[in-house]
Amino acid sequence: MNSLRLWPLLGALSLAACKKSDSNSSAATGNSPVTAPLDYIAAQGKAKKFAEKTINMVELNAAIQKFQAMEDRYPRDFNELVSQHYLREAPVPPPGMRFVFNSQTGQVALVPEGQVTSPAVPSTGVPVQQPRRGPGGIRIPQQGASPVGE
Repeated sequence: MNSLRLWPLLGALSLAACKKSDSNSSAATGNSPVTAPLDYIAAQGKAKKFAEKTINMVELNAAIQKFQAMEDRYPRDFNELVSQHYLREAPVPPPGMRFVFNSQTGQVALVPEGQVTSPAVPSTGVPVQQPRRGPGGIRIPQQGASPVGE
């Protein structure tokens, strides 16, 4: 009779041990109330980078399509889009990334700095002139270039 009372007690203890290990694993994955503010800030930073990259690519592809429709060819580089007033300024890739542009097909890809080329966008050897940056990432205008709209 004593052994019958012992089994439910052992079952309850084993279930309690399982619940403790589950709560420990959730704390390790960042679902802890203590780290919630930091997790939220990190998620905001990632979302901002993704949104900037998406907006840059959408704006750039739209400008290339407009140029192709009006000129019946693709632009040689991003600077041609700026000089023809399809873009206000040459797009700046996110840190650690660079644009690869194929002037024969009009395709643009955003690839990591170390990657030579993207398989979907073969490089044509056309250098993409990136705007110069000063201290703190401030854009330095090119000599002889005037802002659009002036």
